Amino acid sequence: MFSAPVVIAAAICALIVIYFLPRLDAVARKVYSRYRRRKRDERQERERLERLERRTSQQ
Repeated sequence: MFSAPVVIAAAICALIVIYFLPRLDAVARKVYSRYRRRKRDERQERERLERLERRTSQQ
């Protein structure tokens, strides 16, 4: 079996992780939403340029 100090240290680490999980989740969601927004903006800009290019090539 594990010795008492190891079990106590593991329990404290687990409590710390549980305490910070909501904050880590909020940060991760914010970072991911920024990433998705940037990718969406890049895609929209690319599509806009393609439409503009098609429009000018048809004339």
